[in-house]
This record gives sequence, structure tokens and C-alpha cells, in this order.
Amino acid sequence: MKILLLSSPTVQPDFDRIARLPSLGLVSLAAHVDDLCTVHVADIHGMKNHRDFVQKVVNGYDLVGLTAMSFQYQEALALAGIAKAAGADTVFGGYHPTLACEEIGESADAKLIDYIVRGEGEATFRELIKAKLEGRSQKEVLGLSHHDGERMVHNPPRPLLKTEEIKMPLRDARLIKKGFTSFEIPIDSVETSRGCTQGCKFCSINLMYGRNFRRFAIERVIADIRDAEAHGAGSIFFPDDNITLDVKRLERLCEAIIEAGLTHLRYKTQASASGIASSKQLVDKMGEAGFDGVFLGVESVNKRNLQFLGKGRMSDDAEKAVQYLHDNNIVVSTGLIGGNPDDGREDMWENFRLARRLKVDFPIFYISTPYPKTQMRTELEEMGLITNNDFTKYDGLHANLRTKHLSDEEVAYITWEMNARYYDYLWLRYNKVKRLYPKWFAKEMLRLAPFYAKRKLALALRMRTREDFFREDLESGELCKGVT
Repeated sequence: MKILLLSSPTVQPDFDRIARLPSLGLVSLAAHVDDLCTVHVADIHGMKNHRDFVQKVVNGYDLVGLTAMSFQYQEALALAGIAKAAGADTVFGGYHPTLACEEIGESADAKLIDYIVRGEGEATFRELIKAKLEGRSQKEVLGLSHHDGERMVHNPPRPLLKTEEIKMPLRDARLIKKGFTSFEIPIDSVETSRGCTQGCKFCSINLMYGRNFRRFAIERVIADIRDAEAHGAGSIFFPDDNITLDVKRLERLCEAIIEAGLTHLRYKTQASASGIASSKQLVDKMGEAGFDGVFLGVESVNKRNLQFLGKGRMSDDAEKAVQYLHDNNIVVSTGLIGGNPDDGREDMWENFRLARRLKVDFPIFYISTPYPKTQMRTELEEMGLITNNDFTKYDGLHANLRTKHLSDEEVAYITWEMNARYYDYLWLRYNKVKRLYPKWFAKEMLRLAPFYAKRKLALALRMRTREDFFREDLESGELCKGVT
């Protein structure tokens, strides 16, 4: 049997310019079946003509796997159509197929999808492949949705794996080995833990895995870092759901990186503001280990909004967390969510003022998004605030809801305007990216300067309006930076 696993080609351009990461989940799946079959992984995100690539490469494969978040699902269906036309079966996995499996099974989409691997996929995927090779029924494969005659049935869920049961990623399975960088440094992902015990209302993680936290052995993490470096990585991203749930463990990981002589690599992760703010010693150790980038989930400065999002007192810790990180020359990105039920214009601009006060290097002014099955979606539906059910727009950049005081278009426009105003001459002076990655920064400035100079001229001559640029950027998916 030959298997091809495809990453989603649909990305958010703003994130992709800063870090284009190869899929970790797919090479983890590959590691669990390579003794049973031939398996390849194609990271096709970032390709200009990904459908042409899939059309050419798919022939000869017996099974094609696709993964998708909600905004990626429609393009995954298009690729499934190409795979089916080439004679392959298809298997879907990821957040959206897992959480929407029943709706998918009852829709016309099911004709393009032979199997859905729900939740944590390694063991379920392996059992599916074994059953197919042995000609057995898939009815006993936990965590699998499959066809039984004219309908799709959903087997009982699979218990979560113990971390010692999860094999190291099979990076040799990748067909595309170049083009994945962060600030022009080759990058790969290494996980140190799985899961989160917190109950953020907007998040799908708890729906996928429950509220739990599983740690990989630090020795395994160090071995995985070495493997990633052996495959060309000069930068490592830790994609853990909440790496700072165990602050002492993260500090021990930093010490292990130092002891292993791996501080020449550049490390990045996402973390909670409260976890980072809880220990200056931790952040100092992160700086010593080679961390140079952290995404903080600050979410909002507004206490009412934090309560609605299920985030506690996150912004109270933001100032201390950012200071600790900046003291260690670590680039700070923050997630700031606007468009919550009670938000008016000034409420949304509070997040802008917070980012400016903290001198955040890359604030992400994100629009509250009612992802399928989440608690937040249920509450917003009850309030009658959801305005759009086209999941291709559920990317955090489009407004799919209104507030009690603003239309969905006003929410989207204010978010666009905050991005447009933030990246100005003041930001040019204080951001740390230009010092840590001067080559990348210079190239970005050379790319953006003439583009936005033309926009400013068009505004001055009244040839175009800010609203024109807003709609243009919304269509492209890349938020404006620098039109004041």
C-alpha cells in the first residue's frame, strides 16, 4: 500500500510570512505506519499551484490523507476530489473533520471522504491501515468514522495515548524538504507536551482531547530536537497547547537544551501570559537556552471580555510577561481578540493601546471567531450575534459576528485599521525584530515600502479611499500594515 499525506494548502498569509512550518502531525502519523506500507508527506502550503502538484503526484497512491481546520476544509474537499479521480481512497483528520464528523457524514461531502480519523490520530490511523491490509472490517477501530453501506458510521472514541506510546516523527517521509523558514532560518516543530487543562470558551482543544496535560520525557524532546536539526532545522518551534502549564518543567527543558549544547538553535513557542509572568527565573533561562520568540495569548485588556472568553485575569500579567521577555531579547507577539458581544469602538481600541504601551513586536489583532462546537459559539448563537456560517471565512481575519453595538463590517474595519496604524515610525524604533533578524527585516521593508508609498499617494490624491484598501486586503487575506 502507498499512502500520501497532504498538509492544508490554505494558510493565513501574515503568519506564513513570519513562519512557514512543515506539518508535525503528518510526520507523526507517518512514523506509526511506515513498517506497514510506503508513506509520504507533502507539505503543499505555500505552493502557488498546489492543485497542479497534487494532480501530478497523486497517481499510484492507494490512500490520500488530508487535514483541515474549519477555514481549510473546502479546499481539502477539492483535493479529495482530485485523489478520488486518481483512484485513491481518502481519509480526513484534524479539528474540523473531528468536530463536524456527524454533519459531514450526513452531507454530500461524504462522497469524497472514505474515512475520518477523529481526535488524536496515531493509533487510529495505524489500526485503519492494518484493517485495510488484512481485509478486516473497520467497525472495531476506535476513533474512526467510515462508510457502512449508504451511511457513514462513527465508531466510539479512542482513549488518549500515553506519551511513551507515541513514536518520534518520521521526517524522512517528507517529499518537500525546503521552503520552511522563520525569518529566513530553516524551521521545524518539536512537541514537548499535549493538551491543556484550561477552559477557554473559544478553543477547540478541549473538544478534541479533553482537559488534560501529557508531558513527553525531556530526553525524548532533546532527541527530537537533534533529529530536527539533522534534517536541516536551525530554528525550532514548540507547538504545545500550553507549554507553561508546568513552569518548572519548561525550566528543566531549558536546562537540558543548555546541557546538550543546543543553544545555537533558535527556539520559539506560544505561552500564557500568566505562565511567563510567574517566573523571571524561567524567562532568564529561556533566553540562555536560545529562545528568541514567544507568542503570548493576552486576548484582551477588558475584564468583561476576558470573563466572556474564559481567560481569567490574563491582561493583568501581560505587562510583566512582556518585560521579562524583552529583557532577554525575545521577540513578543500577542493575540488580542476584538469583536466580543459588548464591544463598542472604544473597547476594541483598548487592545491597540495595550499593545502600544507594552511595545509588542507583533500584535495580532484578531477577530473573535465562533468555531464549530465551541462553548462560545453556543452562547453567541443564543445572543443572535453570528452573521456568517461560511467556514472558509473563519480565519480570524474576517468578522463572522456582530456585537451589540457594531456591525460585522465595522468590527472587521476597526481590526484592519488597528493593523494599519500600529506599524508606524514609533514601531520601527522599538521593535526587536530588526536587531535579531536584520536581513529579513530589511527585505520586508524593501518589499512593503514602495507598496504602501503608492497607497499613501493614492490617498493623498483622493484616487482611492481607506475603505478600498480595507476590502482589497480582506480579499487577499493579508492585513494592511503602515497606511496611517
